[in-house]
Amino acid sequence: MGLEARRRGQIEEVIEQLAADGHALPPPFSEPELYRAAASVGIPVWEPEVKNRFTGGILDRLNYEWDPVAQGFVPVVGETLIGAIKTAAETVVPALNSEISQSLRRRLEDWCELHGFDSLEHTAVQTIIARQALLSVLLQAALYERQRKQHAWPQLDTNPQTTLRQIEERTGHPGFKACVLDDVVQLFEATDLEAVLSERHRVLYSSQPAESIGKLYEALLPSEYRRTIGQHRTPPEIGSLMQTWATSGGDTVLDPGMGAGGLSTPFHPRWDVSTDPGDVTGIDRSPIAARMGITAQTLARQGTTAQLTDFLDLAPGDLDHDVDAVVCNPPYTRYQELPAEYRAERNAQAEDQTGVEIPGTSPLYAYFLYHLRQFLDPGDRTAVIVPHAFLARDYGTPLKRFLLREFHVKALLMSDPNTESVFENAQTTELILFLEARSEDDDTDVTRFIHVDEKQDVPSLTDSVRNGRQGETEWGVVHCVEQADLAPEQKWERLFDPIDVETSPRLTPLSELADVRRGLQTGENDFFCLTQETIDAWRIEQRFLERMVPKPEYIEGYDVRSNDWQHHHDNDRPTRLLYHTDPVEGVPATTYDEEAGRAKWSEATTTEEPAVSVVEYLRHGLPEHKTLSTRTTVHRREPWYCVERGDVAPILIPSMSRSGIRFLLNETNARHLNSYYGVYPDPAIGRTGKKALLAYLNSTFVDKIVSQEQHTLSSGLKKIEPGDAKDIPVIDPQKFPDTVVSTLADSFDDLREAARRNEDEEPIISRIDSVLEREL
Repeated sequence: MGLEARRRGQIEEVIEQLAADGHALPPPFSEPELYRAAASVGIPVWEPEVKNRFTGGILDRLNYEWDPVAQGFVPVVGETLIGAIKTAAETVVPALNSEISQSLRRRLEDWCELHGFDSLEHTAVQTIIARQALLSVLLQAALYERQRKQHAWPQLDTNPQTTLRQIEERTGHPGFKACVLDDVVQLFEATDLEAVLSERHRVLYSSQPAESIGKLYEALLPSEYRRTIGQHRTPPEIGSLMQTWATSGGDTVLDPGMGAGGLSTPFHPRWDVSTDPGDVTGIDRSPIAARMGITAQTLARQGTTAQLTDFLDLAPGDLDHDVDAVVCNPPYTRYQELPAEYRAERNAQAEDQTGVEIPGTSPLYAYFLYHLRQFLDPGDRTAVIVPHAFLARDYGTPLKRFLLREFHVKALLMSDPNTESVFENAQTTELILFLEARSEDDDTDVTRFIHVDEKQDVPSLTDSVRNGRQGETEWGVVHCVEQADLAPEQKWERLFDPIDVETSPRLTPLSELADVRRGLQTGENDFFCLTQETIDAWRIEQRFLERMVPKPEYIEGYDVRSNDWQHHHDNDRPTRLLYHTDPVEGVPATTYDEEAGRAKWSEATTTEEPAVSVVEYLRHGLPEHKTLSTRTTVHRREPWYCVERGDVAPILIPSMSRSGIRFLLNETNARHLNSYYGVYPDPAIGRTGKKALLAYLNSTFVDKIVSQEQHTLSSGLKKIEPGDAKDIPVIDPQKFPDTVVSTLADSFDDLREAARRNEDEEPIISRIDSVLEREL
């Protein structure tokens, strides 16, 4: 062993000794303590180069970092601990696959159902459960270690058969009810368990235990498994903002969907802050989530009780105290992912509680908002972080009506997803609601719509929520609206950055001038949309193919032309659609098995030599394609491989974009998929009229209108709904002079040519704007 490696080992021993020494402070370690420790093992830290290497090198490798709040070095929950859990978990996957009792297997299957996992038969699911079991015992070990030194308890045994019993006998935290993960722990070897538990100080001495535990959980569970049940960790600055606004010192706080406790855990375990809760009641269905929250709260010195239940089953009478505030990051689960019976039950419950007619398409977080009002008295506050989509959706109308009736809607805060990513991998833009329960006869005040364009500190945002004045700030914009003037039918998203657009009486809704239809839905684009390479490899006959408009991101200008196809082929882009109009002999029929979540078919129909090559491709896809057999849209068609019919659209509207939408002229016979809306103008408009209409649609005037109708998805992607596209006010070329129509048509031709030559488009758009300003 080299000198540096020996010294690293000695430093680790010194750090452990500092932690165990009753006369020394536990982490965070101060600089002088660490330098004295280094000097005690012969590291000359008084020499600048050695000092820098020590703090920047050895400590990095030991996973410690400087905490400016704690003014000391604290352990990092990093790759050492994550790697130890992942490595140890792999050792029990074979046992979970074959060597468990039927009783344990049934309980694990129940665990999978509770957490939205696939079948226990999948290796990925077995791996996740093993990781969860190790995380669970790590959390319990951290709590044991916290009390061990105070009570002179013995060192924790790492024998799987005795570890949990030793923890339970000594700590016995009521929130740690026995669960199936404890049985999984028994499958580990002592050496594998020791490799994980030896890193428990990384949780025990964290300066932000909720953040550390939440990050650890995210690192161990792939995002798709967390997303299934809508789990997203609340970043500490967001949790601090919500808690600071909603609570006062000593409040009794309810935290539904507690998770790792990021919303209700005190700011710092060694500081007392005036807004820290007096008592927290955490609610979560998942035992592992409850264990994370209890551990974080306990390590942060926060008095906590926990109930392992569905929040929607909880009534105020189930609590042994009144609630002063609610902070909540509810699950984001979409209605399609909720079991039908559960969804119907929750919908009926919410309608009964609120007297509001609620659409069955409401996501789970909406039911949390309906349910939490009953826990609050007038004047009590709640801060809730939810997806912003309800602001512009039909299911959001009754929800907004409910919020306006039951709360002083103090503020809504939304961050620009291009500059401020609140939650990694969440397929939405997040919105924080700041609400105060009110009596029916209370007068309402101003509601602040706050848009954050640049990251800002918590005190500034809190002040804006409380006192923000109308207008732009250095970091965003505040728009104030009297709550009494808010209508639930309004699309509130546009109130974050309102644009004053006056429409002319000479305009008419697009739907009066043209049909607007969504594009074809294949059910599995990856299978039905083909590149030339795939067509050649399978020798698929041309009569089974139709030309397809490429994805919007592949269209760089304002039109689609036949001579573009060579460019798309050269870049291996899908440009052909498997487009059958009649059944094909030799392809097995399928039936969709709801319970299994996949299609079934007869293998006997795949034995004969196919008459055409496309049959071989279709046969191969059923068992071999990763997701084709699971797509309900596909297998509820008859036959399953016949994509729905659709006419070629002369004008295309991409349904989503990152900035302004470009309206496209389609000069080909290519059919569009559902990433576009197709526009079919009245034939009487003619070709010149279509181009004039396209010039208008690509004007600055329409860009402003569309920007108000779009709603923002994750990562800044903006979407327009079909109904909004139909309502766009447009010119009717038949009602304008021929000279104006010709001028606009020529301008559109100039615009699309400029885009293809990569020339400046702005002068042409300005010319179009000038014509429209004069005429409208």
